[in-house]
Amino acid sequence: MIWVKEDDYSEMMTGTVEPALAAIRREVYLPVQGGKLHVEVYEPDKAHAALLLLHGYTESAEKFREMIWYFTQAGFAVYAPDQRGHGHSVRLSEDTSLTDVEHFKDYVDDAEEILDKLIQPNKTGLRSVLFGHSMGGAVAGFLLMRRPEAFSAAVLSSPMIAPSSAPVPNWAVGAITGCMSFLGKGKERAFIGKPFDAEAETFENSCATSRERYAYYAQKRAGHRHLQNCSPSYRWAREAVGVTRGLLNRQNLARIQTPVLLFQGKKDTIVLLPEQKRFADGVGQGRLVQCDAKHEIYFSEDAVLRPYVTEVLEFLSQNRPK
Repeated sequence: MIWVKEDDYSEMMTGTVEPALAAIRREVYLPVQGGKLHVEVYEPDKAHAALLLLHGYTESAEKFREMIWYFTQAGFAVYAPDQRGHGHSVRLSEDTSLTDVEHFKDYVDDAEEILDKLIQPNKTGLRSVLFGHSMGGAVAGFLLMRRPEAFSAAVLSSPMIAPSSAPVPNWAVGAITGCMSFLGKGKERAFIGKPFDAEAETFENSCATSRERYAYYAQKRAGHRHLQNCSPSYRWAREAVGVTRGLLNRQNLARIQTPVLLFQGKKDTIVLLPEQKRFADGVGQGRLVQCDAKHEIYFSEDAVLRPYVTEVLEFLSQNRPK
């Protein structure tokens, strides 16, 4: 494994990782409800599995280039979409700082379209695995419930089983956002959000613990409007607080037959940690691992990141169909 080190992070990413990934990357625009989904496809030679990578709220496939570097080195073909309302994918708002969606299930429908139309037809004979971070982890959870036979293993990294709306309780956010949506203001920016301001975003208030990893993507983000999602619409917030009931429903959890490894950041303040444990405990083959990290474990310091990546790769590689 060729690791990207913090002490020369930017040079390594621009000089080695980005060119190597660009050489094997295909850009696919997949028709979905309401428009097209932008998907980054990486298919290295002699891949042993196809991996669907689902990013989190306000993120993009591009933010996971370092993780994709490790996945492809380990023999995974990677399918990484910009989820709707993010990156280059279909948006419901011209304001690229605003994240909007009609229904959370639209994300799950999109992921299923990628599975059925890109992954399974093109990678016949390869097993499929799943990696989802934060909002993408919630999408992954619902996808595992809907398609229990589709994946041989799944990693959920800081999954949004229940978002934290502190200091406002989730029930109050649900009531407010539901009311605003009922009044026809669902598409508008929620009261908790503001337009994008690169100077207002700092490493200290970020979800990362590696200054170098944070700075590398922050520079990209500042210069590209399609990477500048930073606040939710009222209906996105309504849908986000509504995922918990479905994800923790016992009957729904019983549908998950896939081995699941859930990574939890001890310092995470973005999602609620007890609910993550309830989810992992409720999955028949679920296991929870804690990391000394904030919400973005994949943007941790080297000392945390390397064991995390190693365990992710080992879990997804070892859990093969019998």
